[in-house]
Amino acid sequence: MRQTNEIFIPIPKTRNAHCKIEIDGDDMTSRAIESSWNLPVTNGIGTFKIILSNAHGQYSGTYQAGDIVKFYADNLDNTTLQFWGRIDYVKDNISKEGQFLEIEGRHRAYLLTEYLVCYSINTTSTSQILKNIINKLPSSYGFTQTNIVTTTDSMSVEWNYKPFWDCVIELCNYAGYDCYVDNNLDFHFFEANSIVNTNEAVVEGDNLLDSKNWGTNDYYEKSRVIVMGQDADGLPIVYTAISENEGDNIRELFIKDTSVNTEIKAQDLANAKLSEITNRTPQAIVKSFGLETIKPGDNIWILIPRQEIHGQYKIIQITQLFGMKSGGWRTECVVEEDDVGISGAIQSIAQKTNLSILSDNVNKLNYSYNFDFDQDIKVESHTGTKVANSKLLLGSDSATDGTWISIKKTAVDLVSYVEMRVKGKDIWDSKFYFSLNDGGTWQQINVENFSTKITPGVVGKDIKIKIKLSRPTGWNMNPEIESLVLLYS
Repeated sequence: MRQTNEIFIPIPKTRNAHCKIEIDGDDMTSRAIESSWNLPVTNGIGTFKIILSNAHGQYSGTYQAGDIVKFYADNLDNTTLQFWGRIDYVKDNISKEGQFLEIEGRHRAYLLTEYLVCYSINTTSTSQILKNIINKLPSSYGFTQTNIVTTTDSMSVEWNYKPFWDCVIELCNYAGYDCYVDNNLDFHFFEANSIVNTNEAVVEGDNLLDSKNWGTNDYYEKSRVIVMGQDADGLPIVYTAISENEGDNIRELFIKDTSVNTEIKAQDLANAKLSEITNRTPQAIVKSFGLETIKPGDNIWILIPRQEIHGQYKIIQITQLFGMKSGGWRTECVVEEDDVGISGAIQSIAQKTNLSILSDNVNKLNYSYNFDFDQDIKVESHTGTKVANSKLLLGSDSATDGTWISIKKTAVDLVSYVEMRVKGKDIWDSKFYFSLNDGGTWQQINVENFSTKITPGVVGKDIKIKIKLSRPTGWNMNPEIESLVLLYS
C-alpha cells in the first residue's frame, strides 16, 4: 500500500462501454464468447486468450500463428488500444455447447522472452544497463526507450545467454523499479509505487464487482538469501544477505548462478532478492467494470468499506475481460503481490533444481573472500613475490621463497568459522595463513586441511590472507597460485 495523507472522495464516472476485437484486421467483436487480455508489470510481457463462436467451422483455418490481434476498449468510441498481441496457437474445439475457435498468444513484445543476452559490465546504473541491452536488440524489432527513468544506483552484471526479460527482472529487483513494454513497444522503467493514476479507482457501491483473497501470504517470506557463484577457476563465491529482522527463525533461500563471478555480483544479487522476498505486501484480486486508462504498475485508490480497505494500491497485473460470458467489458486487477499459482510453481521448480546441484559449500558458510590474480589487486605487500600471467609467483627464477599479504576485508559480523580453497601447483611446501584482527595474529591452514571448516583461535572481523610461497632446495619446481578463496561465517 502506498503511504499517503490525501483524502479520497470518489466521484462516479459515466460507463458506456465500447469494445472491439480485431484479428488479422477482421472485426470479430460479435463472435467473442469470452476473452482475456493480461498485462503484468515486471514479471512478464503479457498474454491473451480468445474464444470465438465458430458454428459450422466457418473460421477454421482462417487464422494462424503470427497473425496480429488487437483489443480496443473505452467508454466513448472503442479507439483506445488496450492490447496488441501476436497469435501463438489456434485450436478448433467442439463440445456439447457448440463449435468454438480458441486462440492464444502473447503481447507483441514476446521476443523479449526469447532473445538471449550476453553482456557484462561493472558499476553501472541499472537504467543505463537496461538501455545498453535494449541497444543490443535488432533494430528491426522496433523497441524504444523514451520512458526509462534515470537511476543513480550502480551494479555489476555478467549475463551469458540469459533471457532478456530475466535480465530486466534482475535490474528491477536491484533498483526497486518496475518495468513494462507498452503497445507501441516503448519501455517504461520507473520507481515502484511512484505512479498514481488519478483517473481510475475501484469503489464499492460504484464499479466494484468482486474482491477476493485479501491478505498477506507469509509462505514466501524469507529472512536470508544465499547466493553462490564461481570464479574463472571454479572456486566458489558466496554471499549471504540477512534481514535485519531475522531473529531466531532462519528462513533461507539458496540461489546458484554460475554467471556470478565476483563478490560484488554475488552481493548485489543476494541483496536484490532479499529485498524482493521480505516485508511482503498485501495481495488481492479486485474485479470491476472496465478501467480504460489503467497501466501496469499504476497505484490506484481502492475503497471497500466492508473490508476496511481504503488506500492507494499498486496494480501489478491487469486483465481486461470481454465477451458474452463476461457480461461485457470487465477489468480484473492483481493488487501488490502475485496470488499463489504460477509464481508458486516456478519457485517449486527452482527449489527442486537446487536440490540436484552439487554444492561447492558443503559447510554452509555465509561469505567468501576471493582472489583470482588476474590483476595485481587486493594486495597490501609483496616480498619476493609477483603477479604475472594471472598467477601469484615467486619474484624471480632464482628465488626460493616469498610472502604475499592481502588487503583487509571487514566482515559483517565476528567470524566464527573459516575454510580455505586454493587452486595452483607445486604448493605442497608453501604455507597459508589467515588473520581476523588485521594481521595482528596469524593462523596457519595446512594444505591437507583445505576444504575443511576451521574454528579460528582468535575471533575478529578484519580479515587478511598471507601466503608464503616456497621452492624447496634441490627441487625443480615453480610454485604458483591461480586462485584462492577464504569462505567464512
